[in-house]
Amino acid sequence: HCASNGNGDDDNAVEIFYDDFAGPIGDVISSSSSQLSSSAAALQTNQEQQEPNEEELPEFTDNESPPNNNSKELISIPLPKPSTQTIDLTGALSREFSLGRDLLLSDYAGSLGFDQVTDWQYYTTDLSTGKREDRAANPFDPNQPSRTRSRSGRVVRLFRGEFTGRIGSLLRSRGLDSRVILKEFAVDIDDDDDMLLNLAKDEQRSLAKLQSNWLQGYCMTANNAQQLLEQLENGEWNEAAQRRYVDGLTDTPTTADDDHLVTLLECTSSKKAPFTSILGQLNLNDYYDDEDMDPNAWYKSLGVKPPKPGSIWVVYDYHGLSTASSYAVPLIVQQSKLPPKRGIFGNIVQAPPLPPFRERGRYMIRGVLKGMLQSIATAHAADLVHRSIGKNSFILSSVGQDKREATSPYAVVVERLRVVLSDWGFSRDIQEAVLEKEFSGRCRMFGVPSLSSYEYQTAASYEDSVRMEDAAYQFARAEDLHACGFVFLSMLFTTLANPATLSAPLPATDDDTLQRLFSEIFGKDVDELREYYANEDVWSEVVALLDMEERAGWDLLGKLL
Repeated sequence: HCASNGNGDDDNAVEIFYDDFAGPIGDVISSSSSQLSSSAAALQTNQEQQEPNEEELPEFTDNESPPNNNSKELISIPLPKPSTQTIDLTGALSREFSLGRDLLLSDYAGSLGFDQVTDWQYYTTDLSTGKREDRAANPFDPNQPSRTRSRSGRVVRLFRGEFTGRIGSLLRSRGLDSRVILKEFAVDIDDDDDMLLNLAKDEQRSLAKLQSNWLQGYCMTANNAQQLLEQLENGEWNEAAQRRYVDGLTDTPTTADDDHLVTLLECTSSKKAPFTSILGQLNLNDYYDDEDMDPNAWYKSLGVKPPKPGSIWVVYDYHGLSTASSYAVPLIVQQSKLPPKRGIFGNIVQAPPLPPFRERGRYMIRGVLKGMLQSIATAHAADLVHRSIGKNSFILSSVGQDKREATSPYAVVVERLRVVLSDWGFSRDIQEAVLEKEFSGRCRMFGVPSLSSYEYQTAASYEDSVRMEDAAYQFARAEDLHACGFVFLSMLFTTLANPATLSAPLPATDDDTLQRLFSEIFGKDVDELREYYANEDVWSEVVALLDMEERAGWDLLGKLL
C-alpha cells in the first residue's frame, strides 16, 4: 500500500510502502526518483478532510520500528501460516518458483491430450409392461458399438527445465537429478469452460495428498526420521514453501525451502516412489509484466508459441518421457529405432542379439508389471482412485541419468527400473468418486448398489448401509485394476511376442481390440482368451510363461479383468 501527503506538491511528496501482514518494507523514497509499483494500491485521500502533512504517516501495529536506509539489508515478510488441516504436508500446493531465479526452461518436449471413452449399454423394452431388459450388443454390427472413443486434441504442453541457483547446486552435489518436467495447462481466462482448470487443480490436489501420505509412511519406517515427520505435521514445510516466491522478490534466501525440496527428492529417489512428485507451480508474472520482452523471444528459444495469461504451470520431478505405450511394441521394432552401432573405424556393425526370452520375461513380470500394481496400490492406500489408467499413464524410468534406458530392448536389470504412475487430472478422492452420477451409472451396469441408489437410501439396517458403502469403494478401486489388466495384456503380447513373419503376423493388440475380444467375443472367459492366444505362433512363449505354476499368470489376469 502507499500513503502520501495530499498537498499536490510532487517535489515534497513522500511515499511509504508497507505490507499488509507486517511493518514497513523498503526505504522512504521520493516520488520524483521512483515510480509507484503497479501492484500496490494507493490509499485515496479524502478531499474534504484536512490535508495531512509528512509527519502524519500510517501507524504500524506490529510494534516494529521502520527500517533503516541500508538498501542491502535483507527483508523478511511474515506471511499468514497455512492451515494445518490440509492434505498437503510438503508445500507443493503453495510453492511458486520464479523463471530464471529458480529454474530455466530447456526445451519443448511435446504435448498431451486425452481420449474420452464411452461404453454403451443396450436394452429392450416390453411394450405391454414397459419393463426394460439389458441385452448385449451385436459385436458384428457396426451400428451397435459397445465402445466409442473421441479425442480432445492437444490441451497440455510439456517442457523440460532445470533448477538453477542454490537448489540446483544442492541437487547436483547430492547426486540427484536437477532436471524437471513442466506441464502447461493452457487455461484461457476468457473461456467459460473450466475443464482444463479443474484438470490442473485435481491433478495437483491428488498428487499433493499422495505425496504427503507416502512421505509420512516413509518417516514412520525409516531410521532417524522423527524430526522430519514433526516438521511436516507442524506445517514447517508449508510455511517455507508459501514464502518462497515473496522471499525471492526481496532477495531473501530460500534456504529452508531449498533444503526441504532436496530432502523430498532424496526420499522419493532412494525408495523409488511409484508416482511423479509434484514440486510446485511456475509463476510467470515477471515474464508477463516485462514490457521490454520481445514476443518472438519465446518462439526463438523454444520453438513454440508463448504462453497465454492464465495458464497454469505445474513443476514435477524428472523421469523422462518413455511411457509403457512406447515400450509396448515388438522388440524388433524397438531395436530398429536404435541408432546404428559403429565399430572402431566408424563402420556400421551388426547390433548384438536380443536378450533371451527368460531374461526379458523376468524384467517384464518382476519389474514392469509388478511396478504398475505397486503404483496403483500406493494410490489406493491413500484413498485415491486414478480413473484413467492406460499405457500412457505409466512412465518407465531408470535410476540412471539416461531415463530411456528402462525401455531399451536390451534392458533386463530390474533393479535399475522405476515405474511411475503419472497424469492424475481425472483422479479423485475415493469418498468423492463414489458420489458422482457417472459412477452410479457404472455401478448399476454391474449390479453394484451405489450410494445414490434407492436401495442404499432405504437400507434396513446400519450393517446393510456399511456393506453397500464397502461394495461401492471396492468397485471404484476395481475400475483401476480392470484397466490395468488390459495394460498387462497389451504389454505381454506385444513386447514379449516372437518376431512376426509373413506367415505368422502379429495380430492387433490395441486397447479397443483387447476390450472387444475379452468382453464381447469371449464373454469374459479367460480360458477362451487363452485358447485364442495359444493358436498364434508369435505368442507361444508368452502363453507358456503364463501357464507356469498352474496357470498363475492367467489367474491374475482373470482377477484383474
